[in-house]
Amino acid sequence: MRRILMLLALCAVLAGCGGTYNPPAVPAATPTSPSALTVPNEVGKNAAVALDELHKLGFTNVDLGTVDGHEVVILPQNWTVRTQSAAPGTRLAGAAKIVLGCARNG
Repeated sequence: MRRILMLLALCAVLAGCGGTYNPPAVPAATPTSPSALTVPNEVGKNAAVALDELHKLGFTNVDLGTVDGHEVVILPQNWTVRTQSAAPGTRLAGAAKIVLGCARNG
């Protein structure tokens, strides 16, 4: 009998004794305007380093293209940036597309 009472007490505690659960209020999301980021000069840098720098600055839409006849960039660490679609110093939204034209090392 004692076990049953303890089990019922535990169930009552876990069930909240029939009360209602009110989750904490979540603040409403406030719309923010995309802030403009300044494009750095990535020409001459290793493509992997350039990608990393752009991502750290907040650019999210960066593509690697080729300028030396190869079809696709597979390992960015083996490529060097030769051109970029946005001029250094240009202010763009973080989601704006930036294309780095790369040449294979070696």
